[in-house]
Amino acid sequence: MKYNLNVNKKQLKTNTLNMNNNLNSNEETGYLEITVTDAQTGMPVRNVLIEIFELIILGQFAERGYSRLIERYATDENGRIPITELPVSEWPEHRYFAILEGFGYHSVNLVNIPIYEGVTTVYHVELNRITSPEPVREYIRTPTRIENYYPTPPVWFF
Repeated sequence: MKYNLNVNKKQLKTNTLNMNNNLNSNEETGYLEITVTDAQTGMPVRNVLIEIFELIILGQFAERGYSRLIERYATDENGRIPITELPVSEWPEHRYFAILEGFGYHSVNLVNIPIYEGVTTVYHVELNRITSPEPVREYIRTPTRIENYYPTPPVWFF
């Protein structure tokens, strides 16, 4: 853990990655798995840009925050990205979100991604094709499944 934010005379814990995107060895970690398919055909979608961000919430009333890019991937021919190891979420001050953008598809945001120690959080995202000029961005709050966590873990909301 690194303590580097001083807000209202309180220091907040923030998880950090080093410059090589390797996790600090003393942090508890979990995993994120994302697969992307076409909503109409069910076929995998390749070359979808997926950016995973860390979100730190600040302020006495959680009125502001900042984010930083952790990883950027493009999906492979199977619509997958590498399973990503991340520090455990420290709700409510520390959260993850991801932005998915594929050519010809509406964008999708995964919000409040939960990461638990030694557990894989799985999202199977179905992208909808753009069929009108109206810009649409979809939001997903709940993972498709969470593996190896018993009993069922809590899922956070806004």
